[in-house]
Amino acid sequence: MSEVYESTTEVPPLQKDFLLVALVEVADSLSLGLTLNVGGTLVSGLLISNKDYFESIADEFESVNEDGAKLASLYRRFAATHYSDTSGDAITEYIHLKDVVIAQGETSYLIKLWRGKLNSVDGFSFGTLKK
Repeated sequence: MSEVYESTTEVPPLQKDFLLVALVEVADSLSLGLTLNVGGTLVSGLLISNKDYFESIADEFESVNEDGAKLASLYRRFAATHYSDTSGDAITEYIHLKDVVIAQGETSYLIKLWRGKLNSVDGFSFGTLKK
C-alpha cells in the first residue's frame, strides 16, 4: 500500500531574480550592457553600481545652482554612507543603468540614468538596444 504525503510547506513566489541580483552586487567590477523587460517596456543600458548612480545624480545637481549643490552634497553623503566599500551589508533592492534607451512599441526615449526596483523586472538579456 502506498502512502500519499501532502506538502504543508509553501514555496514563496520569486521576488527577485537571483542572477540579476548577483550582477548588481558586482556592478563595481564589471561593465555590462543589459536589456530589462519591465512590465512590457524594454529598458536598456550599461549597468552601474548604486554608488556610481548616486554620484552621477550628484554631478547633475551640482551644476545647476546653489540649491543644486546642496542636493549634490546630500546625495554624495548618502552614497558614501550606504554604498561604501566597507558596507557589505546593504540589501540589494534596486538596479541602476546609464546611457539608457527605453522602448515602448515603436517609440523610444534616451535618458542618462535609470533606477528601477529589482522585483519589478520581468526578465533580462545581455547586451543593449541600438540607439
